[in-house]
Amino acid sequence: MQFSTSPNVPIIEKSWKERFCSQPHQMFFVSAIFFSIVVMFLTLFSLLGKTNLNFSTLHGFGLNYAVFTNAFLGFLITVIPKYNASAVITKEQYVKPWIILQVSMLITILINPIVGKVLVAAIMLYFAKIFYETIKNGKAIIKEDSIYLNSIFIIGAILLLVEVIFQINLSLLIFFMYLVNMVYFVALRMIPGFYFSYTKINPWQRPSFIKPLSFFLLSIVGIAIQFELEALLVFSSFFSFLFFSFVFIKLNMFKKTSAILQILVIGFAWFPLGFLALSLEAFFEVSLLKLGLHIFALGFITTLLIGFGSRVSLGHAIPAQPIAADELTKWLFVLTQVLVISRISASLFALGNSLFFISLLHLSATIWIFLFLVWTFKYGKYLLRI
Repeated sequence: MQFSTSPNVPIIEKSWKERFCSQPHQMFFVSAIFFSIVVMFLTLFSLLGKTNLNFSTLHGFGLNYAVFTNAFLGFLITVIPKYNASAVITKEQYVKPWIILQVSMLITILINPIVGKVLVAAIMLYFAKIFYETIKNGKAIIKEDSIYLNSIFIIGAILLLVEVIFQINLSLLIFFMYLVNMVYFVALRMIPGFYFSYTKINPWQRPSFIKPLSFFLLSIVGIAIQFELEALLVFSSFFSFLFFSFVFIKLNMFKKTSAILQILVIGFAWFPLGFLALSLEAFFEVSLLKLGLHIFALGFITTLLIGFGSRVSLGHAIPAQPIAADELTKWLFVLTQVLVISRISASLFALGNSLFFISLLHLSATIWIFLFLVWTFKYGKYLLRI
């Protein structure tokens, strides 16, 4: 055994900026949480008639890009090098683009949507190029998941540019082809992996057609709902309900596990139910305040955002924390489902021509804001490195 005889090397204390920029998920997750609160505050003000901001830009772009694209980037910059056994993406590659991206988000929402969207799309394509090079140079044999994720990310950037070029609102198409697609492919890989590592049960060997058919169905549903192709929407959404229910059942994630894993499984369970709601809305030609979309947005995507965000914040904290939900985190998981139920209730009251649905919409927005404020209080210290 050898012992060093050299003087003790002094520990160099890093500045807050160095600590904060040291891991990409910290920077992008903080931005996602910041915009989740700001965008929903402005959405609530819009519902109350207190702002003249364009509601579609505020609510559609604000959630699709300012919130969730930031979350996606924090995830992708971290995991794509791991998925592909490639070199990590360095600070020099993501810090300045992160700053430009956040300024671009604010420009889009508050000042000039055209200029802002072009800048956001440009930064997304910049990162897509980095992901492409990372995947290409990686030593991993199987790169399918990374190729799907980067392709979906590129679609999100291209559709944003198409909005600008043709001056049209493609928020529904973006929601399905980009946002829901991305979250689904992340969930399909990560949640069963976490579950079967925890339970030690052999996972279902998914047939090769699952991923391409999933992408195709989500794209068709997006096209049908964007361009109001009602017959296609009824058929595609109902078939999607059957198909994605089959996938969820075959994954067989029904055993009792830790709370931080159970919330991810619950989020995944909302996914096929969103298609059922879409098919019923289209078949009966009823206006339910976009019930299906909000089951996806709140039940599926927001539940997974809270679950994955909690897990990643603990697992990548310095010093690392046990990946376990304390009582406050469990309460936040419950509150997430209360949020979903309150928004579903708003749609049902609207169906019954009760004006109480307006109060429930306000309540849902308030719960969202409160949820992310408390989550920030709990996990912000790990992300901000303070």
